[in-house]
Amino acid sequence: MAIPYIIRFWLYLIFLIPSVLCALFCLYHFLIDRVLRKALNNHVVMLILFLGVFLNLTDIVWYIDFYRTGHPLSLTEAFCMTWTYIDYAVFVSITLLVAWGSIERHILIFHQNLVSTQIKRFLVHYLPLFTVTMYPFIYYIIIYFVLPCDPWIDFTTSGCGISACAYNTAFLGMWDSIAHNIVPIFIIVIFSMALFGRIWYSKYRINQRMRWKNYRKMSIQLLSISAIYLIIVFPSMILYTVYTAGIRDNSYYDFFDISYYLSYFVTLLAPFVSVVSLPELRTKLKKIIQFFSLSKCTRRNQIIPINHSTTH
Repeated sequence: MAIPYIIRFWLYLIFLIPSVLCALFCLYHFLIDRVLRKALNNHVVMLILFLGVFLNLTDIVWYIDFYRTGHPLSLTEAFCMTWTYIDYAVFVSITLLVAWGSIERHILIFHQNLVSTQIKRFLVHYLPLFTVTMYPFIYYIIIYFVLPCDPWIDFTTSGCGISACAYNTAFLGMWDSIAHNIVPIFIIVIFSMALFGRIWYSKYRINQRMRWKNYRKMSIQLLSISAIYLIIVFPSMILYTVYTAGIRDNSYYDFFDISYYLSYFVTLLAPFVSVVSLPELRTKLKKIIQFFSLSKCTRRNQIIPINHSTTH
């Protein structure tokens, strides 16, 4: 069941360039458009896209090079520590942001009174965003650069095997498994399904039809990103939960290894989902595509005059 390195290499490489370009397109319009920039529901998506671009241009690029050569880009402990730190800190930060976004959508749609003042917006919106974004970076700095850990460095494995420092003790291993992997994924799934159910219920109540129209974009925006986690990451978390509970079978390893590899497609696919889920970005992207298509057709149809000289 293992996916050969050459296939892993091409799959990441094929998605990487369009994913980064699409993410930069989304971030550019989020930042220059005042309406999009001010909307509270867009803030978590902007952070997810920004961290995703950073992860793709570092972690994913290093994975691509590893799958091509069979060893890390640099055969030094410092590089391996940096690679592992970015891999864990950024990916967990994105996961926690999606989990918080799944909860916050309920607040922004059904409990707007909780963000009706500046103080409430700071406590309920900005402070949680800052906390879930920065917490993984601080936590893994302590794990990899403060606490003592002397792992066996293996340059034939991704990350050189230094990720074992996150499981240096039974408590750290359990905390990392539950708080950073199992709980966030279950929150994403449960709250996304609950949001879908509440929207469906509100949509078919006569006095809630206009409310559904107002918040449809806000709902679809994050539900689309959550769907990626449901399809790609949730199955591996089921096995991970079973493994953490002590039910271990070697037959799970191949499937978990594949699902772990596929989990990075969350950051590769998120930009495309963002464009599709927001009509404003869809319209702008269509205009850009049409512009380049028309320019290409115009260049093809140009008639180049030829000067004929006649000799007498």
